[in-house]
Amino acid sequence: MDITTNSPDFGAQDRKRPGRRRRLIVGLLAVMAMLVGFTSPADARPRVEISGNATPSDCNDGEGVGAIELTGDLQGCLVFFPTSFTCAEYNGFALYEEAGRETFRGTYDGRRGKFKTQYTLAATYTSGSCAEFEAGGFPYLNQLTGGCDHTIHGKLGAFKGRRGFIQFFDIIPDPGTSGASNFYYAGWLR
Repeated sequence: MDITTNSPDFGAQDRKRPGRRRRLIVGLLAVMAMLVGFTSPADARPRVEISGNATPSDCNDGEGVGAIELTGDLQGCLVFFPTSFTCAEYNGFALYEEAGRETFRGTYDGRRGKFKTQYTLAATYTSGSCAEFEAGGFPYLNQLTGGCDHTIHGKLGAFKGRRGFIQFFDIIPDPGTSGASNFYYAGWLR
């Protein structure tokens, strides 16, 4: 007992065996260093920034529900396969959210390859657009803003074993009447 506080002295045993406390601290520091420094083989590769532009395209040859043609660091066709969507009307606009998967076939750094993505999209449309989505339509020309996030899972060629992330930003010349004319993208591959 510690006389000054009238409570047990929990450090008494460690003071009797100073090596035990030192080994415990060294062990904990070693575990923390391993956890902080842990990297998978994919994370050990350098991260490469990618960017470019994309435009609506029929490069999908009937596959999926649509496609865009990418230029810039990635050159090729990105085909999308939506799996779910929601739409909610708010005060003056409709918020459309979609999730799905995609397939990209094309080139990176002059080499051909293929990757797949999982994506989430969020876009605003003119008020009343949810009724068109619910009826199975796509009120493309009613878009006000939008963009999406894509997680890359490399499959073949230039992308085999690679992971990455891309963000697309919808460029809409005349919001609410024109739809997106192109989509800038930026992201990374590892």
